[in-house]
Amino acid sequence: MGAGREEVKIETFLEKKDKSLAKKTLLVSMEPRDRFHVVYLIMVIQGVGTLLPWNMFITAHAYFQEKLKKDEDLKHSFENYFSVAAMVPNVLMFLLNTLFKHKVSLQVRMLTSVCIMTLCFVVTTVLVVIDTSNWTTDFFYITIGTIVLINMTSAVYQGGLFGVCGMMPQRYTGAVMTGQGVGGAFAALASIFSLLGGKDAISSGFGYFMSAVIVLTFCLVTYILLHRMKFARHYISPHDQRSEIKFPSIQADQIERLANWQIPPTRKSGGYKHSTLSLDQEKLLAVSGHPKDVEIVRSDKPPFLLIFRQIFKLGSSVAFVFFVTLAAFPSLTSRIRSVNDGDKTVWTSTYFVPVTCFLLFNVGDFCGRLAASFVQWPGKDGVLLPLLCFLRVVFLPLFAFCNAQPREHSSVFFHEDYFPILFMVLFAISNGYLGSLCMMYGPSTVEPKHAETAGTMMAFMLIIGLGMGAGFSFVITMFL
Repeated sequence: MGAGREEVKIETFLEKKDKSLAKKTLLVSMEPRDRFHVVYLIMVIQGVGTLLPWNMFITAHAYFQEKLKKDEDLKHSFENYFSVAAMVPNVLMFLLNTLFKHKVSLQVRMLTSVCIMTLCFVVTTVLVVIDTSNWTTDFFYITIGTIVLINMTSAVYQGGLFGVCGMMPQRYTGAVMTGQGVGGAFAALASIFSLLGGKDAISSGFGYFMSAVIVLTFCLVTYILLHRMKFARHYISPHDQRSEIKFPSIQADQIERLANWQIPPTRKSGGYKHSTLSLDQEKLLAVSGHPKDVEIVRSDKPPFLLIFRQIFKLGSSVAFVFFVTLAAFPSLTSRIRSVNDGDKTVWTSTYFVPVTCFLLFNVGDFCGRLAASFVQWPGKDGVLLPLLCFLRVVFLPLFAFCNAQPREHSSVFFHEDYFPILFMVLFAISNGYLGSLCMMYGPSTVEPKHAETAGTMMAFMLIIGLGMGAGFSFVITMFL
């Protein structure tokens, strides 16, 4: 097949009504090529935008410590509050988005959410240059409110995005997951470079948060371009109509006509020009020769319970992966200090936490997500994948017994700096790899017409895991 040509696939399914009668249904897919992988790259960029808001707040560790330094309690525990303020609204909005997404068009949901997130980061950037030392508590509440609003809209954006990639081939879900890893690495690197370029944490914060505004604006522009791509429209547009076509009788000669059907250079007037059906559906009508026999069945509300049962094993697995991740990162892992912290070097006092906690996690997470795009093991069947997801719980005690400070109730067991670095590498790679596998497999366990809903439900399960992990992080830090 040459570039720009479309590949025709024909499948026939027999459904026996009795011994003497059989029904034939044709499923035809016209698959344009993703030329130069433009759609794949756009999905990577959209993936960056889904997790960037969360990563920008948790990675700005030094900035918020400086802003909240007059309140000793908030200075050490603000990340726990940030996690809850992010994940609880995220879970609730994700649930609403999953149940009522069919009432609001995908385009409206996606564009509105990205615009609101961008405006919230503009407000956050403005707060950097305002002296908040005399109203620390008020600044904290404003920041919490901003986090709540950002994550409510991020839930809509992320749910819609996983719905979109769920309608596409499996590798495009991998593209979104890879983009999320890129977003985390971008936030970590932006934090470190802002510290290198700024005189202090406050002055470096402006460029740090402004970079988020630029990236989200780029996500908005590329998402608009996505709907101009023939490859993307092929997968998204038919699902917007949510219609099925049943042919009671199609003869063998009609199947042959369909196999030899040529795509006309232009859509001629008349016929089905003003039809709301997709091109594939119109083609079936054109070759069947029995338009009166065609039954069009529309279903706007997907069978949520059936889809949930089908994705439950993978959904619960991805939920547990991110439960463990948020229970430890960043509220616990950001407390781990170098055992040589007393030497007051730049490495131990300034860069140890940004590098060994945030940068290392996000780079490892990105590598795991990228690897999942090339190697899918274990498969979606069996118990090995859920078992590996569950075994990640071992990282909670491992990090807790590193040099996490301050601590009152337990002792440090791992007294060398290489221990938390080793744990973080394994923790991050397993998070990206196992989480991506679950998200990639999820939509493939249901019928193609329910793939969008399955993708959204998988993202909802992921967010539930994040929310529960954020709440459990308080329990872990209480026992330090």
